[in-house]
Amino acid sequence: MGEKIKFLDKDLTLQKPLGQTKEILCTNIIDSINDTWLSIQVIFKQTELVKVATKVIQKLKGDLGDQPEEANQLINFLNSKNRHELNELGVEDRTEAIIKIKKVLSKRNVMLNIEKKCHDMQVVIDRFMEKLEILRNKGLPNPMIIDDKLMTQSNYVDRLKKLFKEQASTSGVKAFPIGKVLYDTLENLFFLEHEVNHLFFTKPKFSKHTEVDEIYRRML
Repeated sequence: MGEKIKFLDKDLTLQKPLGQTKEILCTNIIDSINDTWLSIQVIFKQTELVKVATKVIQKLKGDLGDQPEEANQLINFLNSKNRHELNELGVEDRTEAIIKIKKVLSKRNVMLNIEKKCHDMQVVIDRFMEKLEILRNKGLPNPMIIDDKLMTQSNYVDRLKKLFKEQASTSGVKAFPIGKVLYDTLENLFFLEHEVNHLFFTKPKFSKHTEVDEIYRRML
């Protein structure tokens, strides 16, 4: 009789269907992580590139100083002189002199170009990191390891499976699953499933990283 009561009690609390629902949600979360992992990798590659590019940009700004403004003034000055006046100044070829001066402007333009593209990438990175922090607060494992490096996809999926297995073994419904009890039991998993599935409005691609990396190398 006691065993029958236990069975009926377990049946009334819907532990089996709730367990199956949790398993489905956990599987969906893992599948979504696998589907978006390439985009997550892109974000971390972009993060690394923005860090090194920003350091170079700041150094170049210091090196350039007021040179771009002075270069424009010098170009205007050379263009205001006739050949005789240029000869007196020791300038034999006006065009050649201006081409050399414009190298400063070209360097500045490359710097400004990559600075804007880094800013655009940083906006996407910040948006992702904000979402990731929310997911971490909701119980999703941190995909980063030492020095903010991204762990491998297989290692992260293994970590997720271990976490969900631990939660399944320790969680249990103590009351009839209606209203708030049912909501509290599944709300967090439904939230994680939805947010992981919509982690990106538009999935980032390596093309943007490659474009900025190309400009970065030109700047170097």
